[in-house]
Amino acid sequence: MLTTVVAALAMANQNPTTSGNPIFSGWYADPEIHVFEGRYYVYPTYSAPYEKQTFYEAFSSPDLVHWHREGRILDFKDVKWSTNRAAWAPSVIYRDGTYYMYFSAGDGAGIGVATSKSPGGPFRDALGEPLIKEYINGAQPIDAMAFLDDDGQAYLYYGGWKHANVVKLSKDMIRTEGEFKGITPEGYVEGSFMLKRNGEYVFMWSEGGWGNDSYGVAYARATSPMGPFKRIGKILGTDPAVGKGAGHHSVLKLPGTEDFIICYHRRPLEETDANSRVVCLDRLEFDTAGNILPVKQTTTGVKAHPIKPSTRAR
Repeated sequence: MLTTVVAALAMANQNPTTSGNPIFSGWYADPEIHVFEGRYYVYPTYSAPYEKQTFYEAFSSPDLVHWHREGRILDFKDVKWSTNRAAWAPSVIYRDGTYYMYFSAGDGAGIGVATSKSPGGPFRDALGEPLIKEYINGAQPIDAMAFLDDDGQAYLYYGGWKHANVVKLSKDMIRTEGEFKGITPEGYVEGSFMLKRNGEYVFMWSEGGWGNDSYGVAYARATSPMGPFKRIGKILGTDPAVGKGAGHHSVLKLPGTEDFIICYHRRPLEETDANSRVVCLDRLEFDTAGNILPVKQTTTGVKAHPIKPSTRAR
């Protein structure tokens, strides 16, 4: 009997049915999750002192459970204006045969854009200079998130130092167009994210201090991608039973379903170094009025969800 139980446990470990948290090993933060070309992709920040943050990596999975390290997809040695430090918070979007990655460099040196024909890179700096360099409306040029609306208009949400902006992107995705509009909601610090659900724009962000237990995620709702955005409440933060400083997230609607998951980082309870952060997945749920329910953090993560051929959207 004991031999049978041990064998069953071994088989379960070899064929897990949930992602587990963290979803892959290593210190990483600020993850953005997507479905590209029939696989899930996560693009994180390498969590380390600024001087060691000189590159970006990607991870991919067929089912949210088994993750493959794609390797380095952009190195700051190839981005001459980057100051070769503080590679933060990549955001990737696909349009017209090209993948565009918006990235933060040098703790405010600017937001750049790089391109690739593959979601796994390599990406190449598209401009040779920052797309956004100036501090506009008080917003530090970091933490960009690219969003493509249903009408084909693309937007870039970004900002640190407790200020957020949104600006339209050109159709070629490497230029901004028009006004940089300040959209800072109450409590905003950094980590902009936009989700469109049922025709409504859900603007999300991180607040508190990234290196301590106050860090978390809050949100607002609006009828326009340009706002105004009025804070509704906090949905993610420290859970004394699971992890500390949970924040800087992204959201994905699972292919072929009406279900959503949230991809975020948190600090294990036993860790005291601010850079000891791991990437996690949990469910994101809404009430009947469209409000986001507080996220229940787990160690098990989310269920396996292989992508069916009919739902392999970019």
